Amino acid sequence: MTEGGGFLIGIDVGGTKIAGVAVDAGSGQLRAERRQPLDGAPLERQVAAVARDLIETLGDGRAAAIGIAVPGLVDAGTGIMRLAVNVDAGELAIGPLVADALGVPCFVEHDARAAALWLVDRDGAEGSLAYLSVGTGISAAVVIGGRLVRGVSGLAGEIGHTHASDDGPACPCGLRGCLEIMAAGPAVARMATEGLARGEVSSLAPGASPEEVYAAAADGDVLGTAIAEGVGVQLARAIRTIVLLYGVDRVVIGGGMSRAGAPFLRPILDELDREKAASPLIAHAFTPNRVELLPPESNPGPWGAIVVARSGLGGAAAAPEREVADE
Repeated sequence: MTEGGGFLIGIDVGGTKIAGVAVDAGSGQLRAERRQPLDGAPLERQVAAVARDLIETLGDGRAAAIGIAVPGLVDAGTGIMRLAVNVDAGELAIGPLVADALGVPCFVEHDARAAALWLVDRDGAEGSLAYLSVGTGISAAVVIGGRLVRGVSGLAGEIGHTHASDDGPACPCGLRGCLEIMAAGPAVARMATEGLARGEVSSLAPGASPEEVYAAAADGDVLGTAIAEGVGVQLARAIRTIVLLYGVDRVVIGGGMSRAGAPFLRPILDELDREKAASPLIAHAFTPNRVELLPPESNPGPWGAIVVARSGLGGAAAAPEREVADE
C-alpha cells in the first residue's frame, strides 16, 4: 500500500456512465463511491465533478492521487486520450485538465488495461491473462509476465474493432461489421428491436435492454436465445483469436454484459467447445486455459483506476481490501 495518509480516488469512464471510488491510501479500505450518467458537459468537467464530490464527501484528509480509466487510445505518460469513439471526446488531455482543476496528481490508463492490472494485483497472478470487457463497447487487455502489452500504436487489445461481419452495420470507428457493432450491449438491444420488427414471437417488448434480452434467453425465449447464441459465437471467436495470438492461459470476461451471468457465458463456452472438438490445434491452444466471468459484484473499472493512481505515485500496487458492489 501507499505510505502516508490521505486517500486515493479511482474514476472509470464508461460508454454511458462515470463511476468513482475513494479509498484510504494506506489500507485500501473503501471510503466513498459515486456513479452518474454521462451528460453533455465536457468530459474532463464531468470527471472532475465526480472526483470533487468524493473529496468533499470525505473532507477529513487529502487526496493523494487520482487514477482515471478511460477508453480509446491512451498515452499514460501524458494523460492524453484519443479516438474514444464511444464517448466522442476527441483528443483530450484529461489527466492534466483534471489535475489542474483539483490540484491533485492524476494518472490515466486505458480502462481495460486498468482492469487487467487490478486482476493481476488482486489475484497475485503469475503467467499471463487477458481481460475482455464487453459493455457499451468491447476491448481487451493482455498481461504477459506481469507487463501490459501496449503495442507500438498503443492500440493493442482493441479487439472490438476487428472484423466480424461483411454486411454488418456501420461502426462509430468508421468501418462496418466490427465485433463491437455485432456483439456489444447496443448490438444486443438493436437485434432485439429488429427481431420484434420482423414479427418474431417473443416475450420481449420494444426497447428491451441487453439485461432483459439475456433474462428472456434464460427463460427459453426464442428471440432472446437466438441473440445470446449469436453473440456467444462472435465472442468465442474473439477469445480464440486472443488465445492464439498471445498464448495466455486465462481469459477473464467483465463489463456490463457479463453481469447477465450464465445466459451470457454459456453460449461462449458452447462455441469454444465446438471449436475445440473440431480442431486439435484449437484444443491444444486452450490446454490449459480458463475462460471465466468476473463475479457480478466486481467493479474493475474504478478499482483498476485505484491501482493506476497508486502505481503513479510510485507505491507498490496492492489489491484493495473491499470492492464496490455495482459498476
